[in-house]
Amino acid sequence: MSDQGSTHESRSTRLAELLDGRFESYLERVRALCRMPSVSGTGEGIREVADAVSGLIQEAGGSTEMIETPGHPVVLGEIAGPGGAAKLLRYGMYDVQPAEEPDWSAPPFAAEILDLPDVGPAVVGRGTANSKGSLASFFCALDLLRDTGGVPVSIGFMIEGEEELGSPHLPLVVKERAGELQADAGVDFDLCGDRSRGADLILGCKGLLSLELECRSGEWGGPARPLHSSEAAWIASPVWTLVHALATLVGPDETILVRELTDRAAPPTERDRTILRELAETFDPAAHLREAGAARFKLHGTSEEMLEALTFRPTANICGLRAGYTGPGGKTILPDTALAVLDVRLVPDLDPGQGAAAIADHLDRAGFGVVEVRQLESYPWSKADPDSAVADAMRASYARLGYRARPYPMAPWCAPFYVFDRILGLPWASGGLGYSNGAHGPDEFASVAGLKEHIRGVAEFLLAFAEETSARVPATETEARST
Repeated sequence: MSDQGSTHESRSTRLAELLDGRFESYLERVRALCRMPSVSGTGEGIREVADAVSGLIQEAGGSTEMIETPGHPVVLGEIAGPGGAAKLLRYGMYDVQPAEEPDWSAPPFAAEILDLPDVGPAVVGRGTANSKGSLASFFCALDLLRDTGGVPVSIGFMIEGEEELGSPHLPLVVKERAGELQADAGVDFDLCGDRSRGADLILGCKGLLSLELECRSGEWGGPARPLHSSEAAWIASPVWTLVHALATLVGPDETILVRELTDRAAPPTERDRTILRELAETFDPAAHLREAGAARFKLHGTSEEMLEALTFRPTANICGLRAGYTGPGGKTILPDTALAVLDVRLVPDLDPGQGAAAIADHLDRAGFGVVEVRQLESYPWSKADPDSAVADAMRASYARLGYRARPYPMAPWCAPFYVFDRILGLPWASGGLGYSNGAHGPDEFASVAGLKEHIRGVAEFLLAFAEETSARVPATETEARST
């Protein structure tokens, strides 16, 4: 074993021992942040949690600045590393979804520890999985590193409070402060390991286009107000008009019929396909169906083909429909308006504005120009270099702790990682150990054992990133950095 390997193994052992002794206090630190409501949709607790995040950075030895926006503030900060150290820009979010579901097993902002079936002890509460559990854990990892030789890199922070609203003000902040946000790489963390000893490595994200499609009565037809349903014999229904309009977007097999969406979609590259093959080796379709609570997939094919569809096909999903009467018993009316909420998942080379225009043009050509298309929150897609130092460091940190990377060339969900590659021009990666589930729903949780593993995984990643960047930087550049 090399001296460097021996030194790392010794430090890793010290980290694990220190974590064992401090974990109970770290767990309380995580629970404390998760107990604070920070619902971006209503504004509840937002300012208090933004201040708390700023305080965590300062307690870790950093400086912070609260950037006000027309919405919720963005917390910027920096912790200086040793001379010549590489710099990471850590993205994060301090906001959460509402927690109004009636069927929580414990109050959603109590962060109680419950013994969950097939999971064991877990912290249950809104934000534990998505993603204040991970955010609080990051500072626990920094605490471990400070007391076992020091944090080996400089860290910038870009923590927003509007991710659940589509990050509407983050891009402007990043553009205005781009000079001070420069770094060697961007990173985000999540509790995305599992009990099979696999852990996600996110190297891209689909974009998101949220739409409202509304059909109201007007000169084209329909009632000026809800009418007795007998009038349906000779007065048009805005509800049926919207239903038929929706049916032109997606076929009976749920294949997208809007040609502009499918024609613009770029296929995976050969490098993407290599990564998909690696991902397919770890994919268990039956396990995914169990976790999703679904009986079957609507697609057929090999694991690689299924994963390609998941990650590189655009989707058009109806999130909700609202029209007329849906209460108990019958109420025979002809409604005067109908509304559908859609989300479209976007892939390279399809951006939100193009997607909204494609759907509006398609409906107009199909004879449904009376349906109004309104664009809501959106995210552009993003794509990272799979061979960057930050991606390799994530893989290395997984391997050191006995995990296998599950690399996604494009994650099927979305996050504002486009600010890294499209605005700042930075390589980036996202990942993390641990286990959580139930985000956006009742009984959202992060397992206690998973939180402990996550803290250790973050510490190992920061060590691996320092080593990886040092190995890639020429000696002359390292000397210039240190001066």
